Amino acid sequence: MTMTSGTQAEPTLAELLDDVWRARVVLLAGAVAGIVLALVFMTICVPQYRATMLVAPAASSIGADVNAPLPDKSVSVTQTVRTVPETINFGNYTQFEHTLRETSVAAALLRQPETMAGISKARRFIVGNAPSLETAEDLADYLRDHISIEPVGTTSLRRLVYKHPDRQFAVHMLRALHGVADDLIRQESRERIREREDYLQEVLESVDHPDHRRALTMLLMEQEHLEMILAMDEPFAAAIIEPPAAGTHPYWPRAAIVLPVFMLAGMMIGFVLHRVRREALQ
Repeated sequence: MTMTSGTQAEPTLAELLDDVWRARVVLLAGAVAGIVLALVFMTICVPQYRATMLVAPAASSIGADVNAPLPDKSVSVTQTVRTVPETINFGNYTQFEHTLRETSVAAALLRQPETMAGISKARRFIVGNAPSLETAEDLADYLRDHISIEPVGTTSLRRLVYKHPDRQFAVHMLRALHGVADDLIRQESRERIREREDYLQEVLESVDHPDHRRALTMLLMEQEHLEMILAMDEPFAAAIIEPPAAGTHPYWPRAAIVLPVFMLAGMMIGFVLHRVRREALQ
């Protein structure tokens, strides 16, 4: 086939292998350079431990949704009693998942000196500076960058992941994060219950019909029951299925990954330089 001017034929496999053989010295030099750079990279890296924790919606004996809105005064009280859900929904768990790395949780963590002291030691390279976390917004950005929430299959379980140079602190961080987020949701629910109690008490004082008073009394007793449940020392929004734990060996850097990657990169750069030099001499 006639080649047009300026068109270069694609090299065959034999020609490519021959070119690789001719560049064997350069490839070897690139591999050695890659190994050296990999060792330097691993030297300046601060070993990171990976801590994980499994959470799921908290099992609750509460028979009504503590987050449901207050009944409207225009709605029959007996109708409100009939429409109270039998089991709590996943609203608290969803709130836990979406607020875990937000400003409200970060503001609470700022008030924990032990937690903030551990975060101040977080760094990926020995030449880097510790994160400057002076405000809740800064800490929230740090949480979004360093706390991962991974789904577990198609279930409602979530795996929380955190990496830190201190293995014990990585475990402490996940436990503290769960405790703060769960307590904030519990406190919000407790405030809603108290608002309901005030509302029901106010309505009860203005109602004379015996059936309505009986229904209001049942609702008021139910809110008092919910408040007792909230006072228990147990997870409210998210239960810990698997306690936080970290491996005994650093998760990063991994020599089995870093060395081959740097070696291949060095060899590829060496081969490209060989081809450029060869074409320049032709």
